[in-house]
Amino acid sequence: MTTNSSNTDILYLLAAGIAVGGTGYFIKRLLSESSVKKAKVPAGTGPKKGKYHSDPDAPPPEPTPLYITPEQVKTRDDRPWRPFRWPYHQTMSIFKLDVNHWLDMDKYYYDYIKEKERVFHTYGEDNIGRLPGSEEACLELMEMVKSHMLKRYPLLFTTEDNGVHVKNELTGETLDFSLPLKLDPLIYISKMAKEDFYIVLKDDEGVHRLMAAAVPFPGGGFGVKHKLGKTLDVIHTNVPYYENKLKPSMERWFAKMAPADLVERASWFISWDHRLLLTSIYSLINGEKIQSDVQPTEFNVRVERQTLRRLPKSKAIIFTNHPVFHSIEEMKDEPLVPSLIRKIIFEAPEGIIKYKNFESFRDHIVPYLNKLVDRQIELGLIKEDTPIKTLPSYPFAQFVKDSDVMKGWTNPKYPGNYSEKFREEVKDSPEFEMKTYAKMGGAVGFH
Repeated sequence: MTTNSSNTDILYLLAAGIAVGGTGYFIKRLLSESSVKKAKVPAGTGPKKGKYHSDPDAPPPEPTPLYITPEQVKTRDDRPWRPFRWPYHQTMSIFKLDVNHWLDMDKYYYDYIKEKERVFHTYGEDNIGRLPGSEEACLELMEMVKSHMLKRYPLLFTTEDNGVHVKNELTGETLDFSLPLKLDPLIYISKMAKEDFYIVLKDDEGVHRLMAAAVPFPGGGFGVKHKLGKTLDVIHTNVPYYENKLKPSMERWFAKMAPADLVERASWFISWDHRLLLTSIYSLINGEKIQSDVQPTEFNVRVERQTLRRLPKSKAIIFTNHPVFHSIEEMKDEPLVPSLIRKIIFEAPEGIIKYKNFESFRDHIVPYLNKLVDRQIELGLIKEDTPIKTLPSYPFAQFVKDSDVMKGWTNPKYPGNYSEKFREEVKDSPEFEMKTYAKMGGAVGFH
């Protein structure tokens, strides 16, 4: 089996000039200036149009306060990503990022923060670590995350002493930032934001290296301790089409990236659970197939929502990743979505099919997808000869245009909440992880 795709896409970003990831599920798409897309959704809801490369000395943008309460967060959904493209070329579809969406908030925040604590407590340096030389960047990132949370979410993160102590109103924990720091900067960051973080720095020879990371949610067995200090070439060894499609643009991209340049993208894969550290799809190795008792309605698309930005002082490149789940069932009435998924899992480039482990489940899921496609034809949502192509609302669901930033982006037809299911899966995760890692040779994280 190929290793996880979510971490790979991250490294993919770093590797293509905007990638940071590993042999895990984050390395996946070519980065070049020509791949920057124009926004197709209203202002304030997603990707932005405009000049891409900024003045190197321009300050990073500041977020606008959003006065949502802890109670409102409990019912809040993240933006409805639909990153399905056809033709499925090996490109990195990136968009200018509105700083207000750098660290988003949704109803799964509390559960994600608690799962971070479990992963770090259980696996330690396999999922969080830093090397000498990254100290300045880690401290700068910690201050940036703290400042962002206080400014963007003034009712969710509060302080009475100008940020020396910050209370997370969602978890009830007060974080002490007085010097000397009581915790590692990466821990403070992880207690405030639900995202995974990668910190990349250029060495004395001008080569970019992964120097620090807090990655509890890779999707597959991505061990950061095996990636720290490595160059992007080494990290991307197993990435499909890296050498001929991604590598050439990597350093060129980083050279032009300024602190005011923020971008985002989303990649995806399919699984049938909501586990964050290790998903079911990546527990299948050596040609194993999905269990026959998995119900079609259990399938979901795990979207890896990723951002990239540069810190102004240390010049470190910061890559974030945040998993968002959308069940295929909730997307069944969105024109062309079932058709796109069916086409991609069978007709994507062979390297991608193997990398995302589509072969392990596609024969199991295709009868379900066939029924959904036929249903869309019967309902008049599509025709039998409707061309299968990238959605006009890409990279979001069509209903994003009718959403409200205060209320969030709840699916108007099929609102969902997988919190209870997620908590059940977390309880079973230790045993699931132990069995999977034993099957893979006893390593905590496969590479």
